[in-house]
Amino acid sequence: MSDKTLRGLIAISIAALIIHQAGLIITGMFGLAWGLVTALTVAIVSFYSGHMARASGKGSVWYLLPTLLFTIIPIGWMIFRSMNTETDIWDRLWSLSSFFIGFVLPVLLLSFVYYELRKRYKHKPLEQTPHD
Repeated sequence: MSDKTLRGLIAISIAALIIHQAGLIITGMFGLAWGLVTALTVAIVSFYSGHMARASGKGSVWYLLPTLLFTIIPIGWMIFRSMNTETDIWDRLWSLSSFFIGFVLPVLLLSFVYYELRKRYKHKPLEQTPHD
């Protein structure tokens, strides 16, 4: 499998994690209809940003910005919600652990692999084509 295909699969995996988590949070707060609207919005913004990142060539700001935005908001919401419960610190940590293990850690690891593959692709020498 080529590096480009791997990068595409990783980008789709990150987008799926973000779409799922944003939809889950909004569904819990406002109901199913708003959760679906949010998931659709996150998907559209993520794919548009991916398109802009590919079109811009050098910079990956278009890719990084929505990933950070849609990752930081759920992290902030989960921490805020966890701190406003009347439980001890161990229960709070336990409730946050599944969020970090199931969402934050995979997004961070996939982002790291994506950028390593991208660096490898940028540093590959161009193949020589035979001249007629």
